Amino acid sequence: MSFRPADRVYVDESKARGYYVVATASAVGDVQTSDRALRALLKPGQRRIHFKSESDSRRRQLLSRMCELEVRVSVWIVRQRSDKEARPLSLGALAEQAARNGVAQLIIERDESLERADRRLIAEVLRRAGTSDMQYRHAMPHEHPMLWVSDAVAWCYSNGGDWIRRVDGIVKSRVTQL
Repeated sequence: MSFRPADRVYVDESKARGYYVVATASAVGDVQTSDRALRALLKPGQRRIHFKSESDSRRRQLLSRMCELEVRVSVWIVRQRSDKEARPLSLGALAEQAARNGVAQLIIERDESLERADRRLIAEVLRRAGTSDMQYRHAMPHEHPMLWVSDAVAWCYSNGGDWIRRVDGIVKSRVTQL
């Protein structure tokens, strides 16, 4: 698994052609450098990178730069289930792994309609794990550039083919749940 003690983990998902939850892990000491490198990729007037809004040539350029960062990415894939079933399965598995590995902080891209359920789910996972050390919160993507890496990998996995190959260098684990 790609989580290490005291990591910060940034989570986003894609709901296209399956359900993909992606977690980008980084040592706390590497986050500032990665954030700076990612912000340097913004176009004038752009607040965040959102992969579905980029052209294919820009996507290739962005992925090349993202794969140079000191990050470790994990992907949870759920197919043949509704989003309502898939999210707690994948996010729950991610939170369990994060708690087990001593992750310091989990930052999840904000979707206000899901926040309450996410908080309940993660609190239950931490209770079962017998720990309260891991902090977790929801954030807007412009607040944490590392969320852009999770967004990019989620987009690549939902689009398949060569896009998955392009992120192989940073994807350290993949879990498929049916």
